Amino acid sequence: MKNIRTFRKRVWTLAIGVGLCYLGTLLPATPAAAESGVSLSAESFTWKEFINDRQEVKESGILYGVGYAYEREFDSHVTLRPAAEVFFGRVDYDGHTMAGEPATTSVDYWGVKLQGEVGRRYRPGEGFYTEPFAGLGFRAWLRDIKNGSTASGTGTTGYTEEWITLHARLGLRTGVDFSGTSAWFAEAGVKLPLYNQNTAYLSSAGVGPDVTMHPGRRSSLFAETGVKIARFKASLFYDGLRFSASDVSSGYYQPKSTEDVYGIKAGLVF
Repeated sequence: MKNIRTFRKRVWTLAIGVGLCYLGTLLPATPAAAESGVSLSAESFTWKEFINDRQEVKESGILYGVGYAYEREFDSHVTLRPAAEVFFGRVDYDGHTMAGEPATTSVDYWGVKLQGEVGRRYRPGEGFYTEPFAGLGFRAWLRDIKNGSTASGTGTTGYTEEWITLHARLGLRTGVDFSGTSAWFAEAGVKLPLYNQNTAYLSSAGVGPDVTMHPGRRSSLFAETGVKIARFKASLFYDGLRFSASDVSSGYYQPKSTEDVYGIKAGLVF
């Protein structure tokens, strides 16, 4: 039941985020300065956990995303960029039991990403622009670890984790408008975590009490580059997350963890 309630809560979070994106489109600006778009993405996903700097868990596979983004440049050249995305997929899990025996299974991911950024666009040359920006990002996801087996064939019991992270986003965006219908763009920046939470729903799996932990805050990087041709937009991107180990809570803790995502995104702009 908790997992179902969590699922509903994430759906409402996404709905609110999309609603905020839509409200941004109602702000006054010249039509030529506004653009919205929808996209599909596929990303190579890797999650790792470390104990005493030794890798104990590795998850890897392909995740998929469906997103919406909006961009507006005001007469003052201030820019506004809200965005929302749903992501999901199943990846492979290679880890160890608490006794240290190798174990394998699969993990289902489902989550939402929301972000909003404000920038200032400068145009030092014809068609070329630079844009420093700052904003906030919110990400929430379910990490549903399935039942699996050890190398000797012994069964292992899975459980579900709920993750939440809130971070500041600082970066620089640049690009070249080749014509009214084609452009190249790129951005890179750093994410500075403000709040992290991981709740492990152990009771529903019968392996212990539910426990909430707060993984440590470590900065991470993001980058994207791509092209726009008429109404078609495509890009390559990288996104990372870094967590130091949490404090012990009810006898459990979240180890040092890393996430790396390399992906491709394609969509239409309006």
